[in-house]
Amino acid sequence: MKRWISILVIVMMLAALVAGCGGQNNSADSSGTAGDNGEVKKLKVALLLPGPINDMGWNASAYEGLKQAEEKFNVEIAYQENVQQSDMEGVFRGYAEQGYDVIIGHGFQFGDAAKKVAAEFPNSKFIVTSSNISQEPNLASVNIDNEQQGFLMGVVAGLMTKSNIVGSIGGQEIPPIKGSLAGFEQGVKYVNPNATILSTMTGSFDDVAKAKETALAMISQGADVIMANANQAGLGAIEAAKIKGVYAIGSNQDQNDIAPDTVVVSGIKSVPVLITFVVQKIQNNDFEAKFYNLGFNEGAVYLSPYHGFEDKIPQEVKDKIKAITEDLAAGKIEVKKIS
Repeated sequence: MKRWISILVIVMMLAALVAGCGGQNNSADSSGTAGDNGEVKKLKVALLLPGPINDMGWNASAYEGLKQAEEKFNVEIAYQENVQQSDMEGVFRGYAEQGYDVIIGHGFQFGDAAKKVAAEFPNSKFIVTSSNISQEPNLASVNIDNEQQGFLMGVVAGLMTKSNIVGSIGGQEIPPIKGSLAGFEQGVKYVNPNATILSTMTGSFDDVAKAKETALAMISQGADVIMANANQAGLGAIEAAKIKGVYAIGSNQDQNDIAPDTVVVSGIKSVPVLITFVVQKIQNNDFEAKFYNLGFNEGAVYLSPYHGFEDKIPQEVKDKIKAITEDLAAGKIEVKKIS
C-alpha cells in the first residue's frame, strides 16, 4: 500500500510540473507568434530596388524607409539593389521561399512579376510602389501623388524663372514619371501662364551623362530653371545647372547637399512615409489587397527647406508658395491626374 501511495504522489507531482510548463507556453503565445526557441517571431520585410541605394533619390529614399521600419516596428529586413526586369520574378520568389512576410517592389515596373509570384505564395504580402494594381488576397499597391509633387515643383519654377523658360526632364516613360512632369507643367502654368516649358524623357534612370546633355541643351535654349525626375540620372541635370549657373529643383529627396548653390528646393515624395505606412498596416492586421494613394494630407508630398536660398528668395515668392501649398492640402486646387 505504501508503494502505491508513493507512486501516486510522484504521478501528481509530474502532472503539476507539466501543467506549469503548459502555462508558460500559453503566455508566450499570447504576446505574438512564438518561434522554436519561444521568442516572438519578427515580421520579415524585403525590398526590391531598381537602382542603387546611394543614388541620392528614389532608391535611397526607399532604403531609408526600410531602415525606419526596422527601427520603428522592430522588423527583420533585407533588400536587393539593381534588380533588372528579367530578374524580378526570381528575386520575388526567392524572398517568398525564405518566408518573408512582406515583399516590396519599389516601382511601377515590378507590377507584372509581383502579380505572378503573389499567386504562388498566398501567405506573403506583396506591395508594388508607384502603381495602382491589386490582386486578392495578398497584392496591393501604394502610390505617392505624382501630380501633386510635380505641381509644387512647377509652382517654384514658374515663380523663380527670369527668362520665362523652364525645363523638366524625366527618366523612363512610365506613369509615375509622366504624372510628375504633367503636374510640373500644371504648376508652372498656374503661377506663370506665359512661361515656356521644355520637357522630355531620356528613357533611362541611370544614364547620368544623357540627362546632363539634355539639361545643357535646354539651358542653351534659354531655360534658367531645370527639374529632373530621373532617379540617379537626375544627378546629371543638377550638374549641368551647376555648371551653367542656373537654378535646379531637386526631386524625391532633399538634394540641396548635391549642389548647395544650385538646388533651390526639392519636391519631396516621402518614400519613408510610404514604406512605414505599408508595414504598419500589415503589422496591425489592417492590410487590404487594394490601391493606396498618399499625398499632402498623409505627409507624403511636401517641399524641402530652402537652405542657403532662404534669404535669397523674395518673401512674396515664399508667401505665394506657402499659400498654394496650403490650398492644395485643403483641396482648394485640383491637380489633373494622368497616372
